[in-house]
Amino acid sequence: MGIQPRIGNADKSQGSTAAPISPWRAAIQRLDGAYSEHTLRSYRSDFSIFERWCLGNDRAPLPATPQVVADFIAADAVKSASSTLKRRLAAIRKVHRLFRLPCPVDDEEVAIALRRAMRSKRRRPRQALGLTAALRDQLIAACPDTLIGRRDRAMIAIGYDTLCRRSELVCLRLEDLTRLSDGGAKILVRRAKNDQFGDGRWGYLSAVALAHLDEWTQAAAIHEGPILRAVIGGNLQAKGLLSVAVSRRLKAAAQRAGVPAPTTAALSGHSMRVGAAQDLMTAGKSLLQIMSAGGWTSVNVVGRYVGEADWNVWAA
Repeated sequence: MGIQPRIGNADKSQGSTAAPISPWRAAIQRLDGAYSEHTLRSYRSDFSIFERWCLGNDRAPLPATPQVVADFIAADAVKSASSTLKRRLAAIRKVHRLFRLPCPVDDEEVAIALRRAMRSKRRRPRQALGLTAALRDQLIAACPDTLIGRRDRAMIAIGYDTLCRRSELVCLRLEDLTRLSDGGAKILVRRAKNDQFGDGRWGYLSAVALAHLDEWTQAAAIHEGPILRAVIGGNLQAKGLLSVAVSRRLKAAAQRAGVPAPTTAALSGHSMRVGAAQDLMTAGKSLLQIMSAGGWTSVNVVGRYVGEADWNVWAA
């Protein structure tokens, strides 16, 4: 590009209070359409955090030296998880490559800093509580016969059956549903976190989950578009439910069901996915079958989920 940006402190000689120019923001816009919006948000957020740290410590974020990046990782490791540190490095790498600058992330000094930071963390990542079938049924039974209650019943049943991540769950569309002869249905999960090119996967709904879905869509008069939608002041919204609302609705259902407070607090938007995987394992399904059902590509991730399954069922 022929650009050698150097971002430093604003020129204080003129008494300027304007923020320093950040040409990297415009460079990231070139990636629109080539990467998911979630990835682009991460790049912007993570490099912005790196930039602020650099400016606060009188360092140049672009181009950055390996030592600067290593020092940043050491400082950020105090409050950030290992996965977050890796994501920060991905953003720094991408921005430098966009400007065709030498990439400081690939230096051994950075690798050592990251390894040191990761060894300082506890090895086992925090995991969402699995919402297994028994807890699922308890929460569904506690949902009231209101428009929101019917939606929440459908959300819990569909989320469990399809093993969807919360971001996938709120994007499910009614026109992607195909009813099957056994009384259930299959639904296209259009785009997943690990599906960069949008090939999608099929999620399967039991007859019970399909009945909850039908009850909700008929009550809400939904004929196409997003299945799960917000209801504000009794009015159905056109756009899909926000992903952050999934965990809130699970916790609300758990509170109504009288679930103990520690269990309620441990529920998250990932709980249905984790719980369904655990149930599949205890039902004797193979790891490959579970990976296929949930669209996983990493054996390690699935292994961590099912490793906390309730193995007491085998004693029955």
